[in-house]
Amino acid sequence: MNNINTVKKMYELFATKDYEAIKNIFDENIRWNQMKGFPDGGQYIGAEAIFEKVFDGFRKDWTGWKATITRYIDSGDGVFVVGFYEGTYNTTGRSLRAEFACEYKVKEGKITEFNQYTDTFLIGQAMGWTQESKNTRAI
Repeated sequence: MNNINTVKKMYELFATKDYEAIKNIFDENIRWNQMKGFPDGGQYIGAEAIFEKVFDGFRKDWTGWKATITRYIDSGDGVFVVGFYEGTYNTTGRSLRAEFACEYKVKEGKITEFNQYTDTFLIGQAMGWTQESKNTRAI
């Protein structure tokens, strides 16, 4: 499986909610770098930490959260994906659409690293964050 197919497969598995299969695509020591300012932003290492600290929050706090990919770009040792996030934040009822680019590093058919680039302001708006609440919340 080439790098693009590996990343495409991960997104297909997210769509079908096959989380165990996703864990099998992740390297044992995967590094997941979620942007600061994004919900639960920071670095997480290992599939269990990623699912517990990142993905569980999206399943719990958002309705219809999804990432739609419009382009895959092979970078040699990985893949860049371009697309947009969509979802409705349950607490505020506000919806969003925010463009993103993400980098995945892939080695021997396993995703070893994720780096996210997106407009965190749009996500914060949907969540009802203000400058004041942002200053009192660790994000």
